[in-house]
Formats: sequence, C-alpha cells, structure tokens
Amino acid sequence: MNASVTSRLGCAARILNQCAKAVKAKAAPGALTPLQIEQVVGLGTACDWLFWAHSLRSLSYSDRRHSKSPRVYCVQELTRFTFMWTATNALFARSSIINLLDATAGSKKGELDRFRVLFQHCGLTKKDATPFETTLHKLLASEMEVKYFPWASTSSPPTTLDVIYFKYTVADQQSKGVGRKLLQASKTKNYSDLDLPTLVYATRNWNIHGVLISTSLRGPMKKFNLWIDTINTALAKVLEGAALAIQNAI
Repeated sequence: MNASVTSRLGCAARILNQCAKAVKAKAAPGALTPLQIEQVVGLGTACDWLFWAHSLRSLSYSDRRHSKSPRVYCVQELTRFTFMWTATNALFARSSIINLLDATAGSKKGELDRFRVLFQHCGLTKKDATPFETTLHKLLASEMEVKYFPWASTSSPPTTLDVIYFKYTVADQQSKGVGRKLLQASKTKNYSDLDLPTLVYATRNWNIHGVLISTSLRGPMKKFNLWIDTINTALAKVLEGAALAIQNAI
C-alpha cells in the first residue's frame, strides 16, 4: 500500500463530497433540476468508491493457500484500482460533470476519449506523465520466457506486450482502439501512442490487465507490483487534480 496514493484518494473523495454539496446549495430548496441530480449522483458515487479505495488496507481469505500467496499484495492493489476506476467512470460517464471542464466533452462517445477530459484537466503536465510512461513502457518491452508462442512476432523472445496482444487480446478487439495501438507498438517498438491515459484505461480491461503481468505470464511478482503501483499512483493524481478542477468549475 502506497501512503501517498491513499492520501490523494481521501483528498479527492472529500473534494467531490464538497462538490455535491455545492451543487445542492445552488438549487432552489427541494428543486434540483434533472441535470443537477445527475451531477449529485455522479459526484456522490465517485466519492463513495474513492473512500472505499482510500480505506482499503488488506483483504482476508478463508484458506491458507490464498492467505499466504505471494499474490496477496497485487490482488489487493488491483482491487484498489477497481474501486478507483469505478469512481473515475462515475465522473466521465456523465456529460453534466465533464461538460463542466469542457463544454464539448459530452459529445464524445468513447470511454477513453471521455477519460482524457479528466486527464487533460487534472494538472498533470507532459513532464509529470513521462516518468510513469517510461516505467510502463519498459515493462511492456521486457522479454518473456515462453515455452510455446505460435504467433508471428518481431521479437525473439517475445516481449510482454507481444504476449498481451497475441495471447490475451481477443480477436475482435485486436484491430480496434487500444488493441490497434498495441499491435503498432509491437511491430515498431515505438511506444509513443501508448501514453499514460491509454495505459491507465487499458489496465481496466483485458488488453493490458494487471494480472496478465503476474502469474498468467509466469513472470516475477515484482513486475506486476511495479505495474499496478505505477498505475494507481498516476490515477490517484488524476482523480485528485480532476476533483479540484470540477470544484473550481461549479
């Protein structure tokens, strides 16, 4: 558990709670508009899940096998990420909230495009994002020892990215959105299109899911831990910064 992550999550949750109260304060007594109700629901949902993420200290299991597993930490932090992403989704899924940051944001259809609205207004500069991206790109570029890899790859041995794309990305997703970016990076070894918002977003689905860098790939546990710690630290900063931006816009 990273203390700075939980501290940022607690701060973001408190700010979003204040935002919901500010929306209510602007309405006539007992007369919230449908738009204001949507804002209060989204802000309140995000606040609730961030407090869950902030308060998570450990998970308990009913048997020794899981209690003593070396995967305990990574499963715990992946659970924290799931809480964090649920809060993130509660914000960007509601046009009434992201329109506070960008009047055209509500017209965006894709989840990644909507998440980028939060990212673009959270205060993280390119310089701030670079260390996160560098760490994640190195993990994706690391070579894997696999007994059998029947797919065509430009790497020998294949990289973590090759294994994620060819083995774990389902066929109908390989040519769409993030899947297309993964293939391009695999071919060219140029990871510039896999920027921080893309990699955070990809971690919430089966393109780049944290657990794939753990036992599913038979890689060292520290590889997974570094991935999820990097992602959680970055997303915590995004959420705290975006919460402040929303507060300033209300």
